[in-house]
Amino acid sequence: MLRRRFTLAIGAAAALGGIAWWQRNTLARALLTSRQNEGLALTANDSSTCMLTPEQEEGPFFVRAPMRRDIREDRAGLTLELNLQVVRTDACAPVANALVEIWHCDAAGRYSGYPEDLSRDPVGTILFVGNDHVEPVNDKTYLRGAQRSDADGFVRFTTVLPGWYEPRVPHIHVKTFVDDTAYVTTQLYFPTELTEAVYREHADYAPYGGSPYHSGNDPVLGQFADAHGLLLAPERSGDRLHASGRLAIA
Repeated sequence: MLRRRFTLAIGAAAALGGIAWWQRNTLARALLTSRQNEGLALTANDSSTCMLTPEQEEGPFFVRAPMRRDIREDRAGLTLELNLQVVRTDACAPVANALVEIWHCDAAGRYSGYPEDLSRDPVGTILFVGNDHVEPVNDKTYLRGAQRSDADGFVRFTTVLPGWYEPRVPHIHVKTFVDDTAYVTTQLYFPTELTEAVYREHADYAPYGGSPYHSGNDPVLGQFADAHGLLLAPERSGDRLHASGRLAIA
């Protein structure tokens, strides 16, 4: 009788474990979205000030990008014209010839160079990326690009509004170099009202639904209390968005 009970207990534990694994992403999503980011200061990027741009983590998906303005390649989505100005915090002096690289996911949450089935797989993403940079698994380069700033410190990119992936709020990665020295690595974010409206109404995003992740529960953004100036304020004009920002370096 004891052996039979022991066997039943093992079987029940295995069944529960199987259910938990089968439901792993549902359970992980519930856990991840339940967090609350306390003390987060995410404010709009104000082009009238030259406050030092806060650092954010590089993330695991950085790959040196080709030099180009239009980074869309074959990616569909709502066009985003992104203008960034690199300045010094001292007197807001423009920085000419700075190298600015950006990269982000597509409308479906996929990054070029990496497995595309991870976008809705939080457990798989966490297991895949760990805590460090991950080498790319293919040579795709969509939604990656670099530009040299002009005499007024400006770089201009044509891209699409990023979609969302597990477990991140929508964002664009930015890395700025001066004379081959990395001066700021950060991420730029979008108003939730804007992204949710686009995800609901635009044909290229609607199949993936709205994002359960926002600034209040994003696990990466929550690690950096100072996010002053990292929120873009895009304006919509017809079939495209226009956004401007300032990257201030020491």
